[in-house]
Amino acid sequence: MQLSEALEILTTTYRSLDSVAKGLPVDAKEVNDALAKAEVGSQEYVALSVLAKFNPYTQQVKTKEKKDDHTDQVE
Repeated sequence: MQLSEALEILTTTYRSLDSVAKGLPVDAKEVNDALAKAEVGSQEYVALSVLAKFNPYTQQVKTKEKKDDHTDQVE
């Protein structure tokens, strides 16, 4: 689902935002990025905050894979 569609639904519904947001599958990174740019207290901010609760974004950290070449062993 497009984020813009989810925001339209959440900002026009009379139902519980939590119950509606649970059923709106959106990209967590897109929600996180939009939330960072939204004006605090705006309808968009509130809707994005609820979406973020059900679509949490966790940043992927790249780690170097350690080679198993035994170079750190002393003989």
